[in-house]
Amino acid sequence: MANGSTDRTVKYWDLESMENISKSGRDSTPISHICFSTENPDHLFACSAENIRLWNIETNQALDCLGLPPKPVADFRVSFSKRFLFLTTIQANTLTVYYSSLDNINFDESVDTVPMLDQDMIKVDKVVAKKVQENEK
Repeated sequence: MANGSTDRTVKYWDLESMENISKSGRDSTPISHICFSTENPDHLFACSAENIRLWNIETNQALDCLGLPPKPVADFRVSFSKRFLFLTTIQANTLTVYYSSLDNINFDESVDTVPMLDQDMIKVDKVVAKKVQENEK
């Protein structure tokens, strides 16, 4: 089992002993979301406010890094069958959904930074929270 942590690491746990058995290297900000790879059981995606890192669980090495828009991440998901990842951000009462192809990740044991800034990602939907609240009235 694993969890993201405010100490900016991913922590790995032994479920029988309930002990922390390992942790990843430190990220620049706390890890808010994680996702295990269904394609490779040794890979884990860890999402922080600034990037998404792909970790090899066995070697505890960062394999790749995707830079994120400088906004608080509300949710993060990976679809291995459709070959994309998506995330939602919230800022100034605006919820924005982005997605990027998994082809931006090398999966070849090298560490590459792939920019995923607003202009490089595809904005799927943008919802202003005030409009949602108005419709609920």
